[in-house]
Amino acid sequence: MRIIRVIGVFILVVTVGGTAFAEGSAGKWVFAIREPFLNEDGFRITTRALERGRDTEKWWEFYQYNICTMNPDGTDFRRLTDNAISRNPRWSPDGERIAYISGLDNAKSLYVMWADGTENKRLIKKQYAIHDFWWSPSSHALLVVVEIDRPKDRLENWEVTIDGKIKRWRSQQWAKGWLHWDAKGEKVKEPKRRVLEVLPKGTNWPEWSPDGKWIAFNTDGLLALAEPDVVNMSRKWFLQRDEPPCGHIEEWSPDGKQLLFYVSGDICIATVEQGRFKNYQNLSLYPGRDATWSPDGRQVAFIGANLDRRRTSEIFTLDIETGKMQQITSTTYDYFDLHWR
Repeated sequence: MRIIRVIGVFILVVTVGGTAFAEGSAGKWVFAIREPFLNEDGFRITTRALERGRDTEKWWEFYQYNICTMNPDGTDFRRLTDNAISRNPRWSPDGERIAYISGLDNAKSLYVMWADGTENKRLIKKQYAIHDFWWSPSSHALLVVVEIDRPKDRLENWEVTIDGKIKRWRSQQWAKGWLHWDAKGEKVKEPKRRVLEVLPKGTNWPEWSPDGKWIAFNTDGLLALAEPDVVNMSRKWFLQRDEPPCGHIEEWSPDGKQLLFYVSGDICIATVEQGRFKNYQNLSLYPGRDATWSPDGRQVAFIGANLDRRRTSEIFTLDIETGKMQQITSTTYDYFDLHWR
């Protein structure tokens, strides 16, 4: 029987600009934590004697990564894996399962487990790389971008069901995020060929809206929108001249009306109406990463530097309406790959 370790976390409630509000937030967080391996004296490893000529920069010789969950108010912290090489967890849309990537460099596997860490199952075994994956809206399968160690055409999209059945898509032109689930989550859709001919050259890894109607992408440092079906029919696309600056896109809001993205590391949101940007705002005025929407779209959680100036990264929440920011955790390790469901 697998034993799930429950670890207590010291919770620091720091509110910037108002009273605390995280307690009672809906849903649950999943994330990876990074901890240093300890030597026999219990101190952080800083040096290691290795064989002559051996690479000394392998991350797995110095750090361990494991998947954990926690409530948005900082309670019920649970470590779900203990193999020290697991990252990139994501909730299934129904909140019952967690998929994640595990393995050393050039030997990545995709796993799925129940929300409590039980019944851990490997769906994809030891590939050169797994670049990204997306749950189907129905939570029955995943669409995965796999890199295979071969001379050319290295990327493939794999449709993998929970019971391990695999369908492979070998079309290179759609390999970088263009295949997507339909709104019902019943099948994988392929865009029309003309879309890539019309959009700016080099457009890849678009963020698909929840209904599959729109894509958001970065072009020349701007956050841009396109409706692929319309672009295909009209063979035209152009900037609307109201696009905000953008460094990196994170995700659409659950209702598909807003986009979460970064400008110079700050966390921003843009409101979309009828294919145009109505407005955008800088939420954080503070560098962050791995930002994620709450299930109701009223808050954003992200990872940032400890406000006490300790050399750790911690989890924060932001209220969309008020802009109030709160530090939820204060620990001795670092957080990565935050996802809220």
